[in-house]
Amino acid sequence: MLSTAPRLSAISRPDALAAPGQSVGALRPVGVPGAPDCTVLTDPIRLGNGHVLAELVDRAVLGRHTLLLGDEGVGKTRLLEDLAAVVAGRRVLLDGAAQTRARRKYVQMPQTPGEAYTLVYVAEAGPNGRLVDALAKAFHGLGILALPGIPPQMRAGACDEYDWAEVKKLLRTVDERQTAVVESLHDLAGGGRAPRLLVVLDALDRASPSQGLFLREIQQRATVIGAIRSLPQSRSLRTFIATFGQIHVEPLGDAHTAALFEYFVSRYAVACADRRHYRREVLRRAEGNPAILRAMMHDGAQSKLVTEQDVRDLQSRDDAPFFNLGLVYVFFLIGLGALRVLMIGVRNTDLYIVLTLVTVLGYLVFRVFRVLFMFTPRPESK
Repeated sequence: MLSTAPRLSAISRPDALAAPGQSVGALRPVGVPGAPDCTVLTDPIRLGNGHVLAELVDRAVLGRHTLLLGDEGVGKTRLLEDLAAVVAGRRVLLDGAAQTRARRKYVQMPQTPGEAYTLVYVAEAGPNGRLVDALAKAFHGLGILALPGIPPQMRAGACDEYDWAEVKKLLRTVDERQTAVVESLHDLAGGGRAPRLLVVLDALDRASPSQGLFLREIQQRATVIGAIRSLPQSRSLRTFIATFGQIHVEPLGDAHTAALFEYFVSRYAVACADRRHYRREVLRRAEGNPAILRAMMHDGAQSKLVTEQDVRDLQSRDDAPFFNLGLVYVFFLIGLGALRVLMIGVRNTDLYIVLTLVTVLGYLVFRVFRVLFMFTPRPESK
């Protein structure tokens, strides 16, 4: 199937898409370990979920639309960034557990001319104007953007001649740039589909229902790989997402989380009065989420010192969801009160007095200790 597909270089300039695989798009800035501006938040260290990366690469090679599904901060964006690096030619070495699950030692993609892949990365799939601008800018960089009055065989030269600011003057509105993107995809795929073009849409849950037609057009012309926290409520977006294969991204295991903690403590020379206590609280609060772990260790790494008060602050911040006793307790008191009202006129005076006392006492307990009955949901971002 891949051998008979139209080559991307048949439309664009030979040195752009016919070269070994490349990735374009606004990737997050990555720090260089040891550099003054590198922090815990920008450190490029990657641990865990190597088998997910291997499965993602396999599905991309086969041209299958794929969706990464998982909680915020669990590592979906980093997996997409790793995919971009693999497309660009990096060979990723998996750890022992990932090698066993993926049944290979390395993750890599074809890099020979005519077989290499091109990846376009979009950081946010919504709103529509941001998505269209990101795709149009990436296509302009690749030399395949359909400019007004320019035939396909001359687009590469036109994109070289006009910079992005000049292109935005030619395509003034979002609708004009969207039409240019759709036309570029149509010509690139020869009216069909270009399986070696990977369009990565991060934060796909930010897309609006009005983008459904445009997203489906992209899906028909290229291989789409996205990331989402939860399934959207919109029916049109649910229909669009139903065509994707899903890969669930799980939190890191205890071994990987502990190794990440030890790496940050060693790399950034974090001093702590009680390291074991600090380690235990960070791992407990992180719950395998690398973004939470980085956020908690950032301040300590910047100051190079974690005090006992910092550790106590970690202990006091427990925002995990717990059972909502408030509603159960209130409805129980309402039931007792209703039962007491229904027993008016009954000769069993002792039971009536007991129900009255329990109702009043229960209400007082709820008023005094109401904090214990309040429901605290987990915040969406940490």
